[in-house]
Amino acid sequence: MKTNWKKAMAAAVLSISIVATAIPVMADDAVPGASISTLSYALNETIAASVKRVAVNRTTGGFQIGAVVGLTNNGNSMLRVPDYEIRVKTKEGIEYKLQPSASNMKSIMAKESTELSYMVTVDRPDDIEITDLSFVEVDEYTYPKTEKVLLSVPVNLNVWYGTKGQLTDPYANMAWGQPFQIPGSSSPIRYTPVELTKQNDANGFSYLVTMMAENPGTGNETVSNFRMDGKTPDKLYTGKKVEQEPVTLAPGEKKYVHFAVTSDKDINLIGLMLMTTEGFVSAGGQAGQGTSTAGAGAGTGANAGAAAGAVTSSATGSGFDVGRLVIAAPTPAEINNAAGYTIGTPIAFDPLNHLVDAKTEVSLVELHLHDNDGEGFKSVIAKFKVSNKSDMTVAFPAFQAQLVGGDGASYSGTRQTTTAAEIMPNLGYVVSYSFMIPASENGENLVMKLLDNQTAAPYSSTIANFSAPVQKDADDSVMSLYPFNVKLDDWTISAYTNPGANGQGLSYSYNLKLWLTIEHLEDVVVDQNFSKMKFEIVDSAGRILGSQSAPLTGENKLVSGEQTIQLNNIKTDQFSYPLTVKVYESIDTPNGESTRLVKTLTQTP
Repeated sequence: MKTNWKKAMAAAVLSISIVATAIPVMADDAVPGASISTLSYALNETIAASVKRVAVNRTTGGFQIGAVVGLTNNGNSMLRVPDYEIRVKTKEGIEYKLQPSASNMKSIMAKESTELSYMVTVDRPDDIEITDLSFVEVDEYTYPKTEKVLLSVPVNLNVWYGTKGQLTDPYANMAWGQPFQIPGSSSPIRYTPVELTKQNDANGFSYLVTMMAENPGTGNETVSNFRMDGKTPDKLYTGKKVEQEPVTLAPGEKKYVHFAVTSDKDINLIGLMLMTTEGFVSAGGQAGQGTSTAGAGAGTGANAGAAAGAVTSSATGSGFDVGRLVIAAPTPAEINNAAGYTIGTPIAFDPLNHLVDAKTEVSLVELHLHDNDGEGFKSVIAKFKVSNKSDMTVAFPAFQAQLVGGDGASYSGTRQTTTAAEIMPNLGYVVSYSFMIPASENGENLVMKLLDNQTAAPYSSTIANFSAPVQKDADDSVMSLYPFNVKLDDWTISAYTNPGANGQGLSYSYNLKLWLTIEHLEDVVVDQNFSKMKFEIVDSAGRILGSQSAPLTGENKLVSGEQTIQLNNIKTDQFSYPLTVKVYESIDTPNGESTRLVKTLTQTP
């Protein structure tokens, strides 16, 4: 007599019985994302089953239906994974049989839990709405074959519909800044969304999402393999993790994880989708032939397939995407939430940043806004003092600067051409940035952001964010060019003639005499890269006749006492009177010279 070994094994090992009472999985109430409802159902006295994830995604081959189910062996010995069919039922009563992944575990050790993947692709034009998932025991050794539904689980709240980009489970929808754990994950790592910044570069428009990962556990943990997709009202944009290497956290450690969402145009995200890709390996390169039943009482197999419509296979072998959480995008107020700031005080940096260490102190020492007559824009000059408070030499932090206007528009700063490579102990260095802003900007409600463009390269992340109070330029005798205070005690300007070549005509040059008192603040180092003073001669009609620059450091620098500035590059052969001398602070940047008007001197007729 032929032995039905499958039936015997199932009877000996499982002794299946449906248990109507569901046992909720324990959830951490302090972390909202961990409380997404996942119920565990007892199949018998040793094995418990749960539906972890269900997804419906549209592909080129049709609708891809995937599911991940969990099995837990509560017994004291290893058990074989039951050979059950996994089926899903649609709202209209059609059932589809999912094929198991070839990489699914074949057995479960005592006290072990495992997850199994199932998938099928259905070629139908209309949308699919899943309501239930069932475990079905099929006895093919009887004629006709018999089926027994061992467990049917309602899943209408836990299905991810890729075409809609939404989750109906209320626990799966998170507010910005709300900490969470990956639903269904055994990892204790908690994640908190902390920054969403829009960036535009040669690669197009992109958003950088910064997540803080914290390990509250007692052992080392590795950040889960997930990505963040961007959501607009009508489309999803695929994101990617910026860090290429695994991110590992020691007990109690915090680190940032970055995700980039790229698009081909400027978009406004309304939310972020936390996505995972579930592994699936098809048997023999095929995803499996789906089987459907149309309504209660209908059979399975070819007849039912014809009743429900054609079901085809998809040999992707790459798995299926599942949306796990929906995170609302931050509001403009949350994005530009800047701390108050007083010029000259130490800037509060993000303690997790890798660019500016705890013993390097950075202060904004000057911030001036300057009108550029006839140029159509205004200039902002910012100076930062960077001080080394340690007892050893440190690298000069290469942070970038960005101004945000009251309307939310961002303006990138241009750093001075060269800076010191290192900072000596107990000394401070000065670095300057220039900004071009619209002429309509009044300088009120400006926000300064300092950026790290190295850690998450090629993207930039914010390491400091504070209000930027613009200083008023006072037209007094002392000009502040930090770390110099230049006092103008007196000045005169005189013209002299130059004979032309071969005695042809005359040209004019000017000598500008200055009586200065220059004070240099202690413990602040400047070098040849520091800004200069630029003197510009303007006639009574407003025409620029010529200019000359003089350094405050290095060779031929300005010093206290009488100074003579010769202006030989005069663009006229006529004598002009009265003249105006405009005194600027001039900074060399990779984009050219940037100037700030610090004083205006006018001859009295």
